[in-house]
Amino acid sequence: MQFKATNYRQTQAPACRRYKVDPGLWLLCALFINVAFHDSIADQEVQQDRPTIQLRLTGVGKALQHQVRSFIGTPDPIDPDDIDNYLQSIQISAEKSLQALGYYDAAAKAARSSDPNASIIELDITPGRPVRVSEVHLTIDGSAENDPDFKKILRTLPTKRGLIFNHADFERSKDLIASSAQSLGYFQASFKRTQALVTRKDLTAEVFLDFVSGDRYIISNVTYNTTLFNDSFLRRWQPFEENTPYQASYVRELTQNLQNSGYFKNVRIKPMLNQADGNRIPLQVDLQPSSENIVSLGVGYATDSGPRIKGNWLRPHNNSRGHILEAGASLSLWRKELTAGYRIPHTKSPTTGRYTFDIGLSNQRTDDTFSQLRTMDIGDHRSISHGWTRDVFLRWENERFRIGQDKNKINLLLPGVGVSRSKSTGGLLPKKGTSYSFKLLAGSKKFLSDITMLRATASAKVLNSWNDHHYFIGRADAGFLITPSFSKVPTSHRFFAGGDNSVRGYSFQSISPLNSDNELIGGQFLTTASLEYNYYFRDKWAVAFFADTGRSFIDVDERYRLGIGAGIRWISPLGPLRVDLGFGVTEDTRPFRVHLAIGPLL
Repeated sequence: MQFKATNYRQTQAPACRRYKVDPGLWLLCALFINVAFHDSIADQEVQQDRPTIQLRLTGVGKALQHQVRSFIGTPDPIDPDDIDNYLQSIQISAEKSLQALGYYDAAAKAARSSDPNASIIELDITPGRPVRVSEVHLTIDGSAENDPDFKKILRTLPTKRGLIFNHADFERSKDLIASSAQSLGYFQASFKRTQALVTRKDLTAEVFLDFVSGDRYIISNVTYNTTLFNDSFLRRWQPFEENTPYQASYVRELTQNLQNSGYFKNVRIKPMLNQADGNRIPLQVDLQPSSENIVSLGVGYATDSGPRIKGNWLRPHNNSRGHILEAGASLSLWRKELTAGYRIPHTKSPTTGRYTFDIGLSNQRTDDTFSQLRTMDIGDHRSISHGWTRDVFLRWENERFRIGQDKNKINLLLPGVGVSRSKSTGGLLPKKGTSYSFKLLAGSKKFLSDITMLRATASAKVLNSWNDHHYFIGRADAGFLITPSFSKVPTSHRFFAGGDNSVRGYSFQSISPLNSDNELIGGQFLTTASLEYNYYFRDKWAVAFFADTGRSFIDVDERYRLGIGAGIRWISPLGPLRVDLGFGVTEDTRPFRVHLAIGPLL
């Protein structure tokens, strides 16, 4: 049995011409339309009188039932006089449909239900023994015969000796060989023979796949059509050297690297087959630069911060060496911040890292605390394995602060390191996801700091879902501060709990040790945890139930606060909108608080 593809040509109707029509012809046409219209109405009435047929399959499992139903389709209402012809027709169709799955010996018997009013046809199928692949004759003529990358793909072909002969698997095997050859640079490859010989008597199938690969093409050189950067800079983003055997994965990775660099709006890479020299082929990279100045503006609202606005300016083409200039500003009820930064890609691995220089100024004020902070950072940011990123930095801080009635000023020089990873599957509403971050920094009076301190923080968040309705979100945060001079530690390094992303039911940073004047002074240690369940009763709407607990403390005897509550979730175009009503159940007064926030779940 040989499988051949048939090409169908689409015919085109002849162009319309204008004619002068006789009035008698118009009358004849009107009579014809009237008769046809009434006949159509009559046919519809007869169709409505005919009972709807239901097809009941027995004798085979779900997979074979699905194949039969897909082939036969939904039965139309049938004239009782044609029922015998229909029964014979679906018997033949059912037996033919199972051949595609290797059941050439199938037998089907159709009968109408004994109840004449039921309009049910029972189709009993005996699948018989399936046809199995007796031999796969696979021959490769050309360079691919000894190519280990190509051999690895051949071991994954779905058509194998001893398996049931499946026509779809046979077609997938052919497609896999052809597409893999193209991906590996065998651009002149083609099949010499593709055939499956089925012997009904023995219930066997002998498969022939003769493939001519030709020579594998080699990437001779890469040409970049941009004047923004020189070729030596752009070659840093290449995951391959020149004079390397072609792989489509190289092209995809280079495209992704250039798109993620931030320098280009569009990237297109083409193998220039018309410029090939033998089996050596150049690649042409067409690059459309991003805007010279990228400005973004965002607004939002959260119960903790109130209304907030944030703006950012980015200049991605600051010079021909790929340096990036950035500045930003944000304003909210409690906090005002200005930042500026300079980014320099790594010389040898710009895709995985960059050097950073940042300066910042921020003011934060609550009822019991105030902080005016100036910062300067020099850092090395890079991607490490399995989606983790690592930051090594040296940070200078100058902070004027007030805690209660006590005012102070401090200078700190803090080397530190941080690692983080965030992974999720899905869009605005991930199906699964995790987020982890760890940060450690230290300062010493012997190293240009006014106090000696060690500060560490860790956070984790996990999201899991099933059946598109049930979502569980778990969160935990911890931190500690070791210092002999806690009274001199500035506000920005002390720990507070409470608020939208901490313990709901309590206001922002309201969980903290108190001084003698009953003012919040921040803690030396922090632990918080949260468990939340969301039920999506509609595509974008859910109800939520949560329990949060945590404490900020100096003394280990400090009690935990517990907040419980419920809320509503809506997946807006800007991200999930969360409205929660939380109750502080560990307080005598049972305070409650409405929390409103918008933003990603992870």
